[in-house]
Amino acid sequence: MDLIVDQAGQKGTGRWTVIEALRMGQAVSIIEAAVGARVMSAQKSIRKRAARVLVPAGTDTMSPVAEHDLQSALIVGRVLAYAQGFEILAAGSKEFNWSLDFARIAEIWRAGCIIRSAMLDDIATAFRSPRPAGHLVLSDHFTPLLTTHIAGLRRVVSAAALKGLPVPALAAALSWFDMIRQERGTSDLIQAQRDYFGAHSFERVDADGSHHGPWHSG
Repeated sequence: MDLIVDQAGQKGTGRWTVIEALRMGQAVSIIEAAVGARVMSAQKSIRKRAARVLVPAGTDTMSPVAEHDLQSALIVGRVLAYAQGFEILAAGSKEFNWSLDFARIAEIWRAGCIIRSAMLDDIATAFRSPRPAGHLVLSDHFTPLLTTHIAGLRRVVSAAALKGLPVPALAAALSWFDMIRQERGTSDLIQAQRDYFGAHSFERVDADGSHHGPWHSG
């Protein structure tokens, strides 16, 4: 490993996936983080200079992460990345009227795709089972899996951050998990800011229609 140059190549598939996903209004933060990491890896000269000057005053000396936490982080990261990927397919199927059979797609990937992950068998089963809101992470199979292993992902991401180590895809997976499970998030602040600087208006929980904040009164 130490003899391999740390600059990842790419053919453009990931970049195209992210562009098309965002065009269809889909959040693919995990995939985007993975693509971004490849882009950053190509900036070798900048990273060399930054390594000399952007030296933290200190890093955490907490105990090493347990092996079972690393395993949990990998499991959750993979499930959520698959979930985002299938949401892209669902959006494309709806927009282009493809009527995609997601369970069959998972089976085809399992049989002959570059992925060939055993988890695709579970995904195929999940797509043939009830899924609230049609989402993979809300299936009877993956909901308990995620809630069981999410603590391991938290510990891995936390340890990496405290030690100054980048884990962009795992960190994005954790943030996406925490965002999707929030019944009320923080986008109310975003909407208030958009209205303040651009008069874009916002909706209220206690009234119909579009509204402006007091900063636009008078």
